[in-house]
Parts: sequence; structure tokens; C-alpha cells
Amino acid sequence: MSEYCNNCFCCGCYLVPRYKRLVNNVFPQNPQHGLDKNNLEKLRFYAVVKPEKLDKSFRYMSEKVARYLRHRNKPFVILGIKAMNDTMKSCYQQLNTFVDHYLDALRLVLEEKNDLELTEHAVSSFEAFCEIREEAPNYQRNYEFFVDRFTELCHNNSDTNKTKFRCLGLRGHHALIRKTANDELQNDVWKHMDKIVPSIVFNMEVREQDRQSIPTTPTSSQYNLGVTTAPEQIELIERGTALANDNPAILAVIVLRDLFCRAHLNNITACVQPILIHLDNHDKWIPVDFPKYIFSEIMNSIKHHNSYLIIELLLGHLEKHFHQQDRANIKTSIMKVIQDCMVFAAATTGAGSTMFTGISRLLKFLRKSFQIQYTSNANKTLSNNQDEHEFQTAVINGIGDFAEKLPDFQMMEIMQFIITSLATLNQGYEETTNDSKDATLKLQLLLLKTVKKVAATYQTVHRRETSTQTTFPHQLFDPLLKMMNAPEPEVRLIVLEILQSLVDRRQYSDKLRQIKLPKDISQLELPTETKANRLFDIAFMKKFGRQFLSQLYACILMDNNTNDIFHAIYCLMNLVTLEAGDKDVLVDVIHFCFKIQCDLTKISDSNGNLHQSSQRRLSKTNDHSIHALIAAYFNLMSKLNGISAFSQHVNEIVRNRERRAPYLLPVNAFNSNTDETIPSRIPKDCLFSQEIVANALDASGHDTSKFDREYRPEPGRLFFFSKII
Repeated sequence: MSEYCNNCFCCGCYLVPRYKRLVNNVFPQNPQHGLDKNNLEKLRFYAVVKPEKLDKSFRYMSEKVARYLRHRNKPFVILGIKAMNDTMKSCYQQLNTFVDHYLDALRLVLEEKNDLELTEHAVSSFEAFCEIREEAPNYQRNYEFFVDRFTELCHNNSDTNKTKFRCLGLRGHHALIRKTANDELQNDVWKHMDKIVPSIVFNMEVREQDRQSIPTTPTSSQYNLGVTTAPEQIELIERGTALANDNPAILAVIVLRDLFCRAHLNNITACVQPILIHLDNHDKWIPVDFPKYIFSEIMNSIKHHNSYLIIELLLGHLEKHFHQQDRANIKTSIMKVIQDCMVFAAATTGAGSTMFTGISRLLKFLRKSFQIQYTSNANKTLSNNQDEHEFQTAVINGIGDFAEKLPDFQMMEIMQFIITSLATLNQGYEETTNDSKDATLKLQLLLLKTVKKVAATYQTVHRRETSTQTTFPHQLFDPLLKMMNAPEPEVRLIVLEILQSLVDRRQYSDKLRQIKLPKDISQLELPTETKANRLFDIAFMKKFGRQFLSQLYACILMDNNTNDIFHAIYCLMNLVTLEAGDKDVLVDVIHFCFKIQCDLTKISDSNGNLHQSSQRRLSKTNDHSIHALIAAYFNLMSKLNGISAFSQHVNEIVRNRERRAPYLLPVNAFNSNTDETIPSRIPKDCLFSQEIVANALDASGHDTSKFDREYRPEPGRLFFFSKII
């Protein structure tokens, strides 16, 4: 009947328009035979010759598809989609003339929510449509229905076809992103990110055993934060070919990476905010593996010069959690994600002013966290206290890991930046209570630990080739030196360890940390190149050496020094001398040691405690420890520099101490249970002779003119950690 109507001729005219006849002839009598290729070719030719008929042709095909849907004639619906798809590809240059009818037909098909086959054909056709690049704008086109439908597919929970439906939803979103993300002529897809991105993230979350089956790429494996997809699989998806396993987790990663590859600076916020909201609403920050997985893929995909914006958004989100007073473990997870993003950003973009602003915000978070911890201590909330401690550790590690990826000069800038921030924390210190002072001290210790973390990562390769005065600016060196005589022993210890890390170029610290008297210094395994190369910048030491020794003088005579501090002082004295490799520096430090010995041997007061010229009082334990420290330093320097007369004198004093004053030897001196019956006066033959040592140095070619005058510490403004006076 259809053929009769199509060919019925009356009064010289066909009853049915030709475009309808051509469309009707495309559909076979039996749908199993497929589209009539000859008639389909005629339809394509007709559309090319008479493009003005395209609108009517597609409207008619859309009507036929709608009619077949109403009659539940699924085979002919599929044929109708194929016919429209084939014709669209042939006439893509006139797409705007018929696209509305085409999209209307796809909407009708996609509304059949439980039909997998129809949905698959509709999505495949939509992917083909999205591959067409348009040259004429169409601002009235609306994809909101497709966004909603694809989002619904991404969250499908069908008992049998859940995986396939979700893959179709992701393919639809991916096609829409490719179509509109970078095309200014298209309707803005970025306003729909609040629906698209959560759908992607929802499908990225897979069970651990499934994630292990996802192939990795080199860019993501270096962070051990998750997995990405092999290039072959990406190519399959971009062709519209389903993966063999139909794994939505793999497809979701591909879509996410492609989305952030296309995102510009002004679109990144629209993409990241839905992820943060999704992780909040569904409590996905804990455990942290999944958020790390997401943001590792983002950082590997985003343009490098935009990576700092991801960190800014995460910092802003972390600040929001502070305002909401959320659990510390959530903040810790966010901080760990920030930490990994900072490491990536440092390796690709360096540390600009924006990154220093981020570090400043982290330091503020550190202070807020400590205030919360201080309140928890007052309320005896142990669990929250532990969580805040973990957050603080994450912040410190984050800054340290970030600095590790930076050039040396930028690492110095970060340390200087943190040290400078200590001054702002001291404002209003005098008006605070003792408990508040204690809390502030602990916070400042945290900041110093942050500096220590950065200093520990300071690379040695460049330091061997650059001037110390260039890479070690006085803006950093001065406050560190002044903090060496802070009243708090915890502060002095950290500062000494920071200076060790900055001065040590050859990793001597571990070999010189213990105060002992080795008869054979080869046991220390110090490199022989120490004496051959002037590794430490001599000009730098000549400029700052007197200031350094003056602050070290005050530090070593502190009455509350611990054994750890004495070990750190000993290590630092050796490092400065060895790294300088300069005779004048060696003489200065030896002269300094004799000044210390002289002060220690002054007449004791009636209580048996030593009364120093600086009016300091030292316990017997500390007094003996300092004598042992000087002996160990003289022993090492005399043997390392091959000054035989000096070495013989040291050996003689050590033997005398073994007989008459064993408490002055390192093996006994660092014992807190010092017998109070030990006499305060030290036998003269157990003390080092300045005259003998000076003669030995002079005989070996050292300038000993400094021994002719008394050593006087350089007066100056002392820096106390609590305040500057």
C-alpha cells in the first residue's frame, strides 16, 4: 500500500511529496533486512541537491520514529535512527537546518529508560552528531535534557544492565564535553558541571580489586595515588567503541581527564567545586585514597600553568571546614590531597607569588589547628587532640615535600618566609597568660619543624657549585643565629639542627653526631676531599663567623641545655670547621673553645656551682659535658688536620682525665646522675693548655696571633624565642 501511495499519479502530480517517498523507501518491508542502501543513497543525493528540503525530510523521519515508538516497533525505531544518522553525516554543512528535528527524535528514544538497545543506538548517534564541527553558531540549542538523561544513566541501578547503562551515560557526557567544551559557538556546557562532574566521580569509585585491574600510565604511577587508562583504551572510547569489559571506572577516568584537558582558567572552578561538594556530601574524604586518586588524575591532565588554581580551591575548601569546625581527620585528608597537588605544582610551575600565598594560608591553618588543640587539651579531649596533631604533621610534610621539588634559591625563600612569620606570632605576647604562652611556644616549634623539614630536603648538588652567601641569605641566617640562645631548649635544638642541614654539604652530620674520642678517626669514614677543597664559602664565614661564635657562646652556656643540644653543638662546630677547610676558621673555633674552658674554670661560689663571668650558673652535669665536648672537638681536629703536637697534647690530657677526672670524658660526662660529691675544682693537668696548642698550631703554619688577645663574644641584640628585646 505504501508503495502504491508513493507511486500514485493523479493529474500529473504525485500525491506524496518526493522527500516523503524517499524516506519511506529507505525502510524495508522486513526490518531484519536493514536499510535499503540504494534508496538511502537516493535520499542522501536528494538532500545534497536540494538542501532546502532537509528540514522537512528530518521532520518526517522524526515523526516516523515517534510513531514507531508509540507502536512499540523497536526494529524500525533503530532503522530510523540509523537513517537519520547516515543522512546527517552526508549533510553536516547544513546541520542547523535540521538539527532540532534530529535531537527531538533522540530525546524520544532516550525517554525509553529501560530499553538498553534503543539507548545504546541513541547514544552512538549522539556521539556521531557531537563529532561534527559546526561553523555557524546556534545559541538557542539546549542540551539540558541530554545532560539530565545521561546523568540518570550514570547512576543507573538496574539489576542486570547497570554497568552498560552507566557506560552509556558516561559516553554521552563525554560526547557533549567534546562537542561544546572548547566551542564558543555552542551553548555553554560549563553551567551543567554540577550534574556532569558528580556523575563522573560517582563512577570512578570502584572496589579495590577492580582498581587493580585498571592499567596505569607513567604519569600517575609516580604518585602511587591511583590509576589511569592505557592509550589504546582511550582511542577505543574516542571512536565510540565500548571497552571489552564495559568498565565504567575506566571510562569515568577518561572523561575526567579529557574534561580537565579542555578546561580553561575561568572554567576550572566550575569543574572542581562539584567534586568537593560530592566528597563532602557523601563522606568520601575518608579514607583519603579515593580523593587522592581523583586529584592525581586532575593534576596529570590540567594545563601546568593552571595547576595552582586547584591548590587554591582546595585551600579554600579546607578553610571552609575550619569555619564549620569539622572533624580534624577530614581536614587531614584534605591536607594530604593538597600536599600531593603542591608537589605536582612545584615540579611543573615552581613557586610563584601565588604559591607563597598558599604557604601563608597553610601556616594560618597550622595556627588555627593548634588553637583547637590547645582548647582540646583544656577540655581533656584526647581523640580530637590526636587528630589535630595528625593534621599539623600533614601541613608540615606538605610544605616540606613542596619545597623538595623547588630550586635551591626558592627553598631558601620558603624558609625565610616561614622564619619571618614567627615575628607576627609574637605580637601581643606579653599580654597573654602563661598557658597561652606555652601554646604559642608549641606553635612556633611547629613552624621551626616546618623549616627543618624544608632544610632537610635542601639538595646538595647545586650547593657544591654555588656561593654560600648567595644561597644562604643573611635574612635567614641572622634570625636563626639569634634563636640559638633562645631560653627554651626545644627551640635551640631545632635551630641547631636546621643550621646543621644548611651547612652540611657532604652528609657529615650522621658521622659527627655522637661526642666521642676515637683513637683512629678513620672509623668516622670522613671523605678525604674535605681538606683539599674549600667547600664552605670562606668569605661567608669571615663575614658571619664572629657573629656565629658569639651566639654559640651564649648557647653553650645555657643552664638548661640537654645532652641532645650538646651533641648538636658539637656536630655544628665540626661541620663549620670541616666544610670551611680554612686554617683561620679552625683557629677561631679553637680560640673560642679556650674561652669557654676559661669561663668554666673560674672560681666556684660557696654552693659549689660555677659562677660564670656572665653571671650564669651551670650544673655539674652541664659543666662536665662542655669539657667533654671540647675534648672531643680537639681530638678530632688535631688528628684530621695532622697536627702531631696538638694531637699528642690531647692524648695526654685524655690520659690524665682517665686517671684523675673520668667524669670529664664523654663516656661519663653525659650522665644525668652525676655524683654531687665530685669536687668542683678541676685538676689543672686535666685542662687543655692554650700555650701548647697555640705553639702546635703555629708550628704547622697557622696564624695564632689571635691567641695573644682575649676572646670577647660580640655584643648584640639577643633574640629570645618569646620576643625580641
